[in-house]
Amino acid sequence: MSAPTSSDLRPARFLADDQHPEHTQNPPDLLILNQPISHFEAFARLWRHTSYRICADGGANRLFDMFEGDMETKREHFLPNMIHGDLDSLRDDVRAYYVAHGVDVLQDHDQYSTDFGKTMNKISSRGPWASRKDVLILGTLAGRVDQGLGLLHEMIREETKHPGLRLWLFSESNLSFILSSQHNTLRDLQSSKLFTENVGLVPVWGPAIITTTGLEWDVDEWPTSMGSQVSTSNHVKADTVHVETDAPILFTIERAPL
Repeated sequence: MSAPTSSDLRPARFLADDQHPEHTQNPPDLLILNQPISHFEAFARLWRHTSYRICADGGANRLFDMFEGDMETKREHFLPNMIHGDLDSLRDDVRAYYVAHGVDVLQDHDQYSTDFGKTMNKISSRGPWASRKDVLILGTLAGRVDQGLGLLHEMIREETKHPGLRLWLFSESNLSFILSSQHNTLRDLQSSKLFTENVGLVPVWGPAIITTTGLEWDVDEWPTSMGSQVSTSNHVKADTVHVETDAPILFTIERAPL
C-alpha cells in the first residue's frame, strides 16, 4: 500500500462545533451509506465540515427518514449533491422528493461492485486531488458480519487505488480509519472531549509490528495479527498518541456523546 512515511492526524476536527471549518481549500466529502443515522448533532457537524455529499442508494432513505415529525422542516436544508448506486433500495417517495429539489439521481447497473464502490468511483472522478483528500463515511460495522468485513475490505482497496485518499468511518459510536504510514501522530484525542479513552488497533489486513506511546498499555516492536495477539480494549492516556506500524492497521476510537 503506497503511503507517506509519516502522517499527522487530527480526527477531532470533523466533529468540532465550528461553522467555519479549517479545510476551506480542500474540504472533505461526505458519503452516506444505507444505515440508520442515529445521532443528528454528530451528523450535522459532519455535514457542516463537508462540501460535497453523496448518498449510496438506500442511504438517501436514511437521510430522508431522519427528518420526520418535528424535524421535517429541516429536511430541505440537508440536500445531498447526488444519489448513486444500483437504486434497488431507493424508495419511490424519497426519489421523487430529492428529484423535485434538484438532486442528481444516477443509476449504475454494474453487478460486480457495491453501492459503496460505485459512489467512491463518483467521488474519485471529481479529482485529481492536489495532495490528500478526506472522505467521511456514515456507515456501520454492526449488523451483518460479511457486510462489515466487506466495508473494511473496500476501504483499504480504495486507499490503495488512490494514495491521496483517506477514509474516515463514522459508525454508531466509533470513528475508525486506516493507519498506513510508518509513523502516525494522532492529536487532540483528549483535549477535544469528543472521544472516550477506549481505543483499539486491529491488524485486520494482515500481520503487523507496532510501537505505541500515549496508551495505557503501550507496546514496543510488538507483533500483532488476528489469531495471535491484538491491542483491543486499550485506553488513551495522552492528548497525543504515536503509532508506528510496518503494515496497515485499523485504528478505532469510541466517540463521546455530544
